[in-house]
Amino acid sequence: MKMFLKFGTVGFFNTLITLGSYTLFIYIGINYLVANVLGYLLGVLNSYYWNKNWVFQDRTGKAGVFVKFFAVNLLTLGFNTLALFILVHQLGVHPVLANVFAVGCGLGLNYILNYKWTFNQAS
Repeated sequence: MKMFLKFGTVGFFNTLITLGSYTLFIYIGINYLVANVLGYLLGVLNSYYWNKNWVFQDRTGKAGVFVKFFAVNLLTLGFNTLALFILVHQLGVHPVLANVFAVGCGLGLNYILNYKWTFNQAS
């Protein structure tokens, strides 16, 4: 439970970074799907550092951890972008509000994959 709370704390700040930069990109006229990818990548950079060093405390120094983390986040980004597209393009939800929901959709998937695979010391 403690690890999940730490993950949630990091996730909260990642969400602020992701949504804040996404909203800024939308405001300056960047397409919402492109803004989603750019904002998500900024959040991922922050996420990797804090999840590796504080949440999961990975001290292995293996380059494979970064590759796994990147793969998990690429999958989550795809899931997030699909949800965003459906919400905006199919259901007519405002892009900023839709991104809040889309980011929430990927949270559980991201945690489970990072916990079970990326930062699992046995793998």
